[in-house]
Amino acid sequence: MRALNCTICRSDRKITLEDQTFRDDYLELINPTYQLQPRRLVICSGCGFVYHDPQLDAGDLEILYDKFRDSSFRNESPDAYFDRITGLPSDQSENAAKVEWIRSNIPVCVAAGGDLLDIGCGGGVFIHSFLKAFSGWKAYGVEPTPAFAELARCRLAAPVIAGTYRSGLHDGRRFNLITINQVLEHVSDPVTFLRDVHNDLAMNGLIYLEVPDIQDIGYLPPNHDRFLMQHLWVFSKVSLTNVCRLAGYDIQHVDQQVTIRGKSNLVFVLKWAHGPSRAGDLLRENPNDILALKARSSQR
Repeated sequence: MRALNCTICRSDRKITLEDQTFRDDYLELINPTYQLQPRRLVICSGCGFVYHDPQLDAGDLEILYDKFRDSSFRNESPDAYFDRITGLPSDQSENAAKVEWIRSNIPVCVAAGGDLLDIGCGGGVFIHSFLKAFSGWKAYGVEPTPAFAELARCRLAAPVIAGTYRSGLHDGRRFNLITINQVLEHVSDPVTFLRDVHNDLAMNGLIYLEVPDIQDIGYLPPNHDRFLMQHLWVFSKVSLTNVCRLAGYDIQHVDQQVTIRGKSNLVFVLKWAHGPSRAGDLLRENPNDILALKARSSQR
């Protein structure tokens, strides 16, 4: 694990939001002795970004995802998993909800058709819903878990690469829409990651970005999966705005959603702005506002 300062504003000043003294099963997979080390969620005093300190480093993450692959489908076969998720009624399907949001908020983009890249595509269930809803699209995927990538390749008959995302994997193809669902919170350097994604974006292409929302602090228990060590960052609307601007994007849409399963998400639609914002242009979030979110848990 590594100690670090704020990845957005580089401040070394931080406030403890939560001491995590409970068992974290992800740490057990990496190194059981990590359970004995102090760990906490902190708030950057400079800009208000919330992150784990200490944090899993690149080697830890590689071990984690190598081991996590062994239990990808739990007690289901890959085909049973795919059929169950894609067979959900629309009012019970989070993928159907994403597709309807896309239809309502970027209708010109989806009506035009083109090439879709889904980064972290899992078993391809979101791509399935997207292609079912919108004609004139060809889908591509990148997925680090080989079993999921193979499932998506087989069931979608689509080019899906098994591996960690990097730009240019699909022979330099540029994409009209890139979707990044529940991925950025796992990425060691979210600003650099989003800058790399731009290299795969077509002229006037869009990015659909979804992450867990900090609003869940105080509503979900502290040991909920959303706050465990595999999620390096806990994004708010302010901190995600800062990351996207530093990476060089204009923000076209912002939405805060509660899913069918009662979890809070942030959804941003991004367009390349031809250059990053300066660090001096960052938004500042009051740490007391975040501490107030946490205080809700003691009032329930």
